[in-house]
Amino acid sequence: PMPSPQTILTWLLGGSLGAAGILQGLHWRATRAPAAVTELEKQLRSATEEIEMLKRENESLRSLAQGGGELSVPRELISRTEREFGLRFLSSPVVHRIAREELRDRIAAAIESRMGPSGIDDRREAWQLTGWLRPDDDLLTQLAAVKAVGASGWFDAVTGEAWMLDRADLRNIPDQATLLRLLTRILFHQHFPPPPAHPGDDAARAREALHEGTAAGAEARFYAEKARNEGFMPMNENSAFKVLFASLPPLIQGLTNFPETEGKGFADSLYVQGNETLHAAFRNPPQTTRSIMTPGEDAKVVAIVPPADIDEPFLTETAGQLGLKLWLRSLDEGVSSEIAAAWRGDRYFLIPDGEESAAILWDIELATAEAADRFQKIAGTKVGTTPENRVLSVARVSPTRVRFLNTAEAATAEQLGRSSSLGDGK
Repeated sequence: PMPSPQTILTWLLGGSLGAAGILQGLHWRATRAPAAVTELEKQLRSATEEIEMLKRENESLRSLAQGGGELSVPRELISRTEREFGLRFLSSPVVHRIAREELRDRIAAAIESRMGPSGIDDRREAWQLTGWLRPDDDLLTQLAAVKAVGASGWFDAVTGEAWMLDRADLRNIPDQATLLRLLTRILFHQHFPPPPAHPGDDAARAREALHEGTAAGAEARFYAEKARNEGFMPMNENSAFKVLFASLPPLIQGLTNFPETEGKGFADSLYVQGNETLHAAFRNPPQTTRSIMTPGEDAKVVAIVPPADIDEPFLTETAGQLGLKLWLRSLDEGVSSEIAAAWRGDRYFLIPDGEESAAILWDIELATAEAADRFQKIAGTKVGTTPENRVLSVARVSPTRVRFLNTAEAATAEQLGRSSSLGDGK
């Protein structure tokens, strides 16, 4: 049988001591036989390399045997983070070591924790019924994998702690950059923690874009400094991630890219105005992805309430301007950004439909009747009956509001297509 990690750890510790003994012996022999210096130097280099290898294997197995342990964070990186953003850590930043094979499971557990007991399953069903996900997409596995594959570190927005792979070597600039990014997340999490309850998907995505975008900016500035001073150029080739990313549905791709693109651009624009402006944004964070995508526009968001016909839904959430854009992208990428820019509110409801089925009702409020016309025309290309005999339909419930339906029963589509769910603006 395969020996336990603790047993292997004992062997490796013995190996490390043995290698250290070799070094001591080489040193003693060198003092007594100067004629063999060249050969002794070769043996010394070989022993040194063996010790470094044993150290790395030791750290990896210690992670498996003892739960990872904590990374010793260099004081200079802590000071750099505090100095750059004009904030001090309220408590010592905690960065755990973790084996690569364990990282994905930890990320998946954090996602489930944020979304509640059935949150991930309900979203998977709702997103499949709207068309964001394909029938065989596994939402939790995909969300965790896209964060774990090829990553050298990860920030847990639930606990406010960070994780780096147990093989991380802080002598390497890329690992230093990863740690700096994680320290930035920890610092802002300590000063501007998330709300106690889930604020809704769109608000959570906006907050993540601000926090992760700020951290990405700090990492980019670190790399730029190393390039100027040391000529270092990061090698960003990550073939495993590229293959995985290409296989994902547009929604997961878009959610993954949003903090790195729009989020970073938004945070960078605040950073150049000074820490006072940046801190003000964290004190009053954007509540919609629209605020990240079109900053400075103070458009009124319309609250949408469920139709009177709907009882207690399994799930109700807001897709936001980002979700609308990604939904439209699969139908007509050329106008997806333009129509999505007219977003003024939305809400979808996952509801019972029939004995063992569910339906989705998604209301989208747009800025003008013209925008609603364009959206209705594009959404209408999905209308019809699916191979599973589900009914896809689109209804106009007001001059500026369009309703998308995916129902198991034709009667449900007819009933909900007529009902109204107009809410007061806010």
